[in-house]
Amino acid sequence: MKNSVFGALALVLVGCTDGGGKAGPEVLSADVVLSPDVATVATLLWSIDAPTAATVRYGTEERSFDVAVDAAATEHQTLLLGVPAATEITWSILDSTGSELATGTYTTGALPTELPSLEVTGGGHDQFMLTPLIGATTAAVILSPEGKIVWYHLDARGLDVYRVRLASDGSGVVYNAASVSGDPAEDSALVHVSWDGATSDELAVPLLSHDFVELADGTLAAIGVKYGPGADGTDVRGDRIVEIAPDGTQTDIWTSWDCFDPTEYAGDDEELGWTFANALDYVPETDSYVLGLRNFSSILEVDRAGTCGSVIGGEPSDFTFEGSRFRHQHQFEMIDADHLLVFDNDGAGATTSRAIEYELDRETMTATQIWDYTPDPKVYSFVLGDAERLDGGDTFVAFSVAGRLDRVDPDGELLWSVGTGVGYAFGFVTLAPALVE
Repeated sequence: MKNSVFGALALVLVGCTDGGGKAGPEVLSADVVLSPDVATVATLLWSIDAPTAATVRYGTEERSFDVAVDAAATEHQTLLLGVPAATEITWSILDSTGSELATGTYTTGALPTELPSLEVTGGGHDQFMLTPLIGATTAAVILSPEGKIVWYHLDARGLDVYRVRLASDGSGVVYNAASVSGDPAEDSALVHVSWDGATSDELAVPLLSHDFVELADGTLAAIGVKYGPGADGTDVRGDRIVEIAPDGTQTDIWTSWDCFDPTEYAGDDEELGWTFANALDYVPETDSYVLGLRNFSSILEVDRAGTCGSVIGGEPSDFTFEGSRFRHQHQFEMIDADHLLVFDNDGAGATTSRAIEYELDRETMTATQIWDYTPDPKVYSFVLGDAERLDGGDTFVAFSVAGRLDRVDPDGELLWSVGTGVGYAFGFVTLAPALVE
């Protein structure tokens, strides 16, 4: 659908002159095209009579964005991204001095009726949130810092989506179409969707699980299911970390059997398999992964050569705990080498989930609880869940199955919250200060 609101009458052109009276750069034409696939995304098509350094500014009174354009070009296509649905958006083209060369407005389309309405309370969040919505409709979405859906892609393949990330090349998002209600799927894939929704590419990775990361060189690393010998000689469901190189080559760099023996550590939920890996992070400083093992209530450090490092938590733990232990954890964050923040699904007792932080003493191999956040009234997320420490000391916590995202201060006071209402859950949440560089 094309929104041509910038014809001869709607387009405002502002000429520039230098001290000698010579006319400055002039915008010759400008038109806004709404994406037919993502109602919140548009492209400003515009031309200028001479190459010039310029900025496109667009948005609302609530939030605006500046996009620098190629100073050597005269024909431009500027992506307008990150704005809410069904909203009038103002745009301007500014020269290098900030003078306005052209301005106008357009209106974004409505969200699909399949997406839920979100309820926001409080204030104080400052980042975009990439997350799946799981319910009657499965979708990858991006929420603005104000808690509004500003980007979406509906996925109808019938697989669960647990993680959404920005594509490293700035072209859109990547998400994992993984399992079916926790059961591995042969047709699982990592899916790339362009910002305008016009292109969607799949990278087939059989038996994907909950999480994946992308490294700086474009390598993708994902959790996948792996079957192998169990304690009684029959195959059990374990896990693997598979790396997908930029050329598409897939290599298993680690499996559960590299660190653990099923005759020694059995796990505590046989119906879900043996180790049940459910969360993955990458630590660039050590070129290593940190992997959550739900059925061990453990978090494992492992390098890219597949060498097993320390185990934090559970029966195989290399650390002694002072304070509460986590149990059946999902996502976590190594804040630094000595501090671990965990979304603890079951460690606080029945139908209670929380975020909990430990200080790690790697000389005495002691994990000491130093902080936790449990909402009042209590909230429970029996699967998924996420926690991340923000600059300034606040903490972002996703109670995924409850369909609730919280931002709390260091004292555990709730600053901001967004909820899906009944019938929907969030997946893991990826935070981003901006959607494009």
